[in-house]
Amino acid sequence: MKVFFVILAIVVLFILGIRYFLFRIGDPVNSKVSDSYFYHYRKNLIVHSPMGNWFELGYFESDADVKSFQPINRDFGKDKKDVFWKGRKQNVDYATFQVDASGIIKDKNHVYTTNGKEYNFLGIITDADPKTYQLLDPSLPEHKRQSWNKDVNSVFYRSKKIQGDPATFRPLNDGIAVDANYIYSIIHERGEGMYLLDVDEVIQKHKMIDGKIQVINDTYVQIGNSIVSAFTKDEFTLHTFEIIKNSKEIDYFTIVVNDTLIYKGIECPDVDIESFESLDYGYSKDNRNVFYNGKKIIGVSLTGFEIISPDYSKDNQHVYYKNEVVKGANPKSFKRTSENDVWEDGKNKYKNGKIIN
Repeated sequence: MKVFFVILAIVVLFILGIRYFLFRIGDPVNSKVSDSYFYHYRKNLIVHSPMGNWFELGYFESDADVKSFQPINRDFGKDKKDVFWKGRKQNVDYATFQVDASGIIKDKNHVYTTNGKEYNFLGIITDADPKTYQLLDPSLPEHKRQSWNKDVNSVFYRSKKIQGDPATFRPLNDGIAVDANYIYSIIHERGEGMYLLDVDEVIQKHKMIDGKIQVINDTYVQIGNSIVSAFTKDEFTLHTFEIIKNSKEIDYFTIVVNDTLIYKGIECPDVDIESFESLDYGYSKDNRNVFYNGKKIIGVSLTGFEIISPDYSKDNQHVYYKNEVVKGANPKSFKRTSENDVWEDGKNKYKNGKIIN
């Protein structure tokens, strides 16, 4: 029995020791408003710890005044003279600062973004009017709603001012937006593979055309007798038909209009629609052919076909780089090397589908 109490005492002391030396947050300041602001359990200061998960997400010891500090929401708070975000003092107008019900952060002088240039400090949204700045469309799905805003003069996408009429502008899907005068491409990324960059641009591409607007899926929009897509090499494609009898979605990048399949903005009239199947990395196939970004891979055999990277594939006879045969490459021994984007087959090394040695 004594052994049991000795072990129990050791365990309790161990737990208390861990708490003393490692556990550096204490009681929440106001748990109804924020799960991230705490009174330090030993020191007389305020601690910000994301959702209280100090062990994985860390914590920050703020210099806020302890007696007067109160959270505004999860990450914002204020004391008797300063505003804080994630525990850091922010350069804002204290008297007029607010975070409104839609999540817009502003004071009398500026509208702010949490994606500022300086980590953990608010950035100013250039040219935004704090008096009229608001959500572009509160009815948008939640994951899109916060990306789109407007003021009396302009439209803003992810805190950047863009072209567009704030009175009539509306995003239709992931790639297309319109206003009364123009059609716009929403460009999220540019480049490929390791060179892929986030750009988040909205570009005026084409004068608005007549006709009813129908969203086909998150990639394609029908306007009158035209199909619009932005997920293409030129970041905008307009396919005009004499008449559109029907259109339907196959998958995110693929639709059928009348009897024509459109894949990533490329019309593929020779594709067998019934057997068409999207594969990984822009590859697709039907019962006769394999395609890379909508273009037929000449000479490829469906038997033994295998995708081995975003740019390379092979069958029993050849290795292919995108749409082209890699001349001389042995499909049986073709493999990636430790060098960046370099492949080998035991005889030669290859980069971008060409022999490099």
